[in-house]
Amino acid sequence: MKPINEQFKLTNIIYTSIYFIVGVLVIARGAIYFPDSYTFVDMALNHSPAYCTFLKIFTSIFGDYFELPVVIAQYIIIAFGVHFFVQTLNNVFHIHKVGVLIIQLISLAPSVYVHNLGSAILSEALAYPIFLVIFALTLKLFVEENLKYVYKIGALLFVLILTRGQFLALVPALILIVGYIIFKTKSFKKHFYFLAILIAIPILTSFTERVYNKIVFGHFINNAMNYVHLIASPFYIANKSDINLFTDEDESAYFNLIYSSLKEAELTRNQNFKTGGLDDYLFYHFNFSEICNRRIYELGLSYYEAKGLNFIEQNVALNTLCSKMVGPLIKQNFKVWLKFFLKNLSHSFGSSKYMLFFGVLLFYGVLNLLKSNRSVYKFIVIATLFMFANNALIALVIHSIKRYVFYFDWVIFATFIILLNEIFKYQERRES
Repeated sequence: MKPINEQFKLTNIIYTSIYFIVGVLVIARGAIYFPDSYTFVDMALNHSPAYCTFLKIFTSIFGDYFELPVVIAQYIIIAFGVHFFVQTLNNVFHIHKVGVLIIQLISLAPSVYVHNLGSAILSEALAYPIFLVIFALTLKLFVEENLKYVYKIGALLFVLILTRGQFLALVPALILIVGYIIFKTKSFKKHFYFLAILIAIPILTSFTERVYNKIVFGHFINNAMNYVHLIASPFYIANKSDINLFTDEDESAYFNLIYSSLKEAELTRNQNFKTGGLDDYLFYHFNFSEICNRRIYELGLSYYEAKGLNFIEQNVALNTLCSKMVGPLIKQNFKVWLKFFLKNLSHSFGSSKYMLFFGVLLFYGVLNLLKSNRSVYKFIVIATLFMFANNALIALVIHSIKRYVFYFDWVIFATFIILLNEIFKYQERRES
């Protein structure tokens, strides 16, 4: 008994020491600024209400000396999220102590490696730990088939979407999981309101975003970049003749303005093919800022500035204009757009081979879940379903850079460790 207790104590010491050492590294590095960081600090339009409010609290209390308190607070939140996630996996699967430490290290790595979340003045610093907690709670919900976890998940998802809007993609995935449990237990009349809670989350976040913008900017509006991003790929693959799709004066003038600018800068898909350059998606990926930010967005604002609109009115008018134009452009070039979307989606996984791998893993999890109620298959289904939902939304709206998809970097490692752990436990049961 004594050696076991000593091993347990040693594991706990190592586990705690990892958090401490990583925390020291984060604090020593200090705050790291990226191009978007300053807009968060300034509470600029079209930015995360939750993270901007988070920073505002610290700048109000600490003034110009807010950086260190923010870094410390962010790391504490990240450490808590990772701890809750790791302990949940351990409680469900009883993972070997070495496996626990590996999952802890992999989950904590974004704090100090590549993304530097602990130090970064970016919304990902809050989004990552909140996502991990939501995943852990969803696993508990699925394993225990206890729908009361929806209350906690719903509250956290509300905050997460206001932190990073991309996680709106989790709503349909959660509806599928909760719907499956309700269907399995044949309790729709008793538990339908849990589905209603999930369906209401996008409505509540949209309303809250509007209230935030009314308080901060004086306009009861949603953030006005959604359709600006969404129309980027349709503009990239468009042809000159597509101007005939638009009879409205503003629509045709804006199409001509953007298409001419893209063509002049040799940033259209057709020009890339003629010059024998990069793969059409990779060209778009590396030039996204030039296509979307420098032209579709900035030229659009200038177009409406010339009409006498102020900055906020320019953003609203441009987003509204893009919302009217994106459908006809996609419909006109649908086959090309669909192939392009699939390339973007495969890139979000790393390659088409990795996307196929995770697709097979999802199929494997679903197939075995229908045959068995084992927790390992529920873990696989949640992880891959969340991953596909997030990556599909990213590929639909924007380019799939690592910043938007790193939240799932732990999936393959955790899945391997959990499956290996299940095999070892199975062998032990056979031997006994």
